[in-house]
Amino acid sequence: MREREVPEPFVVEPWWGRFGSTALTLLRQIAQRPFDPLPRLILADFLEENGASARAEFIRLQVQHMRQREGWDDENMWSQREQELWRQQRAEWLEGLPDLSWLVWGGLVEGLVVGDAEELREARRYVDLRWVVWDSRRRRDFVGVVGSPRGLVGVVALRVWGIRLGAAGAVALAQSPNLRNLTTLDLGWNEIGDAGAVALAQSPNLRNLTTLDLGWNEIGDAGAEALAQSPNLRNLTMLDLGDNGIGDAGAEALAQSPHFQNLGTLILRWNGIGDAGVEALAQSPHLQNLTTLDLVGNRIGAAGAEALAQSSYFWNLTTLKLKNNRIGDAGAKALAQSPHLQNLIRLDLGYNGIGTAGRKVIRNSPYLRRCRVIV
Repeated sequence: MREREVPEPFVVEPWWGRFGSTALTLLRQIAQRPFDPLPRLILADFLEENGASARAEFIRLQVQHMRQREGWDDENMWSQREQELWRQQRAEWLEGLPDLSWLVWGGLVEGLVVGDAEELREARRYVDLRWVVWDSRRRRDFVGVVGSPRGLVGVVALRVWGIRLGAAGAVALAQSPNLRNLTTLDLGWNEIGDAGAVALAQSPNLRNLTTLDLGWNEIGDAGAEALAQSPNLRNLTMLDLGDNGIGDAGAEALAQSPHFQNLGTLILRWNGIGDAGVEALAQSPHLQNLTTLDLVGNRIGAAGAEALAQSSYFWNLTTLKLKNNRIGDAGAKALAQSPHLQNLIRLDLGYNGIGTAGRKVIRNSPYLRRCRVIV
């Protein structure tokens, strides 16, 4: 993974001015290592020593959940104590900032829900932005922002959901050198098609990506094949290709890719994948680090379930979702009797035509005793 660039000049929210140059130095360290909890905890200790115990506590609480949060999590998902501290201290911590839709992650104001270029420029006067969510109700200026000299430089997580970017918008993103720091990119429901997927796959500017969400984009088999063939995406740990018209050919291309060995989560829900595609996935030595495999709403029958059950590469799976398929009693029996899937803690088999016989064998399975099975 390439070293990330730190944007200059480094600007901090006005609240930090009272803590002098030491705070600025600590914030620079966080900017250089945004996903490392240690610099944030050092900052929390400094704040505690300088009379800002509430902010210190808030940072420590948020650091505990950094790995599970994407920067745009709803505040309702925070712990009760986090919400309490935010309600009590919000006015002080946002003191001096313009009235914008700020996002908090890791205890700091680092992100923004934005809808136009002017808001983005205004925010950058105050905060070193790392998380940007483009408001889906306000579609102005996005492609222009991406191509502007400063644009989204330094941003590590970008969500542009449902603004109908199309292939041209995806191409503009792919060609932007300002996105070299991105680790998270969510382009769900943007109609980018296979051409957009090809542009993203071929972009050397996206080599730091660890999370890529392209759900609802009509990329089809051709788009899936382009992504599978891209060495630029070798750092991905999560790939969401749900509802994209991907069939067996696309699934087979993903299975054969040597670039997806770091994937922990693969989401292929609501595509057109049948038994042949699932068999290819199950036989792939490149996917043996998967912990979550989501195949909800495909065309998988008993043969596909049997292939999953017999896979010697899926030892690490903890979550397997097969809801709304066609596996029946035979498929349920195969999964229940598989020693290769004994690390599962969640197995979703709802709406699969499983009858009394299938339910009984699942209930009596020695391999699924620690697993929550939904039938």
